[in-house]
Amino acid sequence: MNKNLEFYIKKTPSFLNKNICNQTIKELKQLEDWKQHTFYDHIKKETVNQSGEQELDITHSSVSTLKFIMDKLHIELQNYMNYINLNWYNSWAGYTQIRFNRYEKSKKMANHCDHIQSIFPGEPKGIPTLSMLCVLNENYKGGEFIMFDNTEIKFKQGDLIIFPSIFLYPHRVEPVTKGVRYSFISWVF
Repeated sequence: MNKNLEFYIKKTPSFLNKNICNQTIKELKQLEDWKQHTFYDHIKKETVNQSGEQELDITHSSVSTLKFIMDKLHIELQNYMNYINLNWYNSWAGYTQIRFNRYEKSKKMANHCDHIQSIFPGEPKGIPTLSMLCVLNENYKGGEFIMFDNTEIKFKQGDLIIFPSIFLYPHRVEPVTKGVRYSFISWVF
């Protein structure tokens, strides 16, 4: 087993081609059901907004490219399992429907780890094991994706990263200073 945490962050350049990204963004721009992102505070037992008015917007709406993207994620997830090559961790039960993220000017996401319990019904709740994040465009400024407090992961349009969802992988998105940043996330369980 590799003890270097960065080893478990796998980047797939051009996971999606420009046409798929552009078609997805075109449809996302037409949606009206965007809402401000919140985090669940397990101590207060309520949702909170960690970045005030700067918090990004999200939607779970469907777009025409969704099935294509979900199918590609399945293949890339198997590639990730082959990459980490752990005979005691080589499968998953499923992964969530995509959540789209929109970062307009000054929007960001606070530092966090992906302990997303809301994807699991009932009690007690678990957390996902992996996060799959893809950036759909690059015609914006700012919006840097930062892991481990100071490591920037650079994205080009269509790039995907897969990384563990646990507390050892804190990450954030810096404020967008120009344009709009679009991405999506799905969580593996």
